[in-house]
Amino acid sequence: MGNRTLVNLPTYFTATFPAGGYGPGEVRTTTLLGHTVRIRPVFHTTTITLGDGTTLGPATSTGGGYPGGDLVHTYTHPGTVTTRATVVYSGQFSVDDQDWANLPGTATITGPAQALQVLQATNRLVR
Repeated sequence: MGNRTLVNLPTYFTATFPAGGYGPGEVRTTTLLGHTVRIRPVFHTTTITLGDGTTLGPATSTGGGYPGGDLVHTYTHPGTVTTRATVVYSGQFSVDDQDWANLPGTATITGPAQALQVLQATNRLVR
């Protein structure tokens, strides 16, 4: 329901990848000096900044929804927090359909901030 959760309710987080880029396992192919070169990103970790002074991760998954997601946090105070995901990638390449080889180093990408409203519900006995 539009980036809202409740105090004392477990909130499940998922890092998603934009449709316009290349996510883990996707392959881009190009020709370079007459050779077919394939490149693919390799996912390593996700860290979720929760906006209340805590983080989840680094985790070796992208999280997921209820009930199987493994990036879960319970907020204890109402308010609006700013969350964001940071993902660490490396890459691999293959030339002319040979075995994949690792590219040196990693890249850290921080996604856009997402506002999350943490609400407090009050229950009442109504006659």
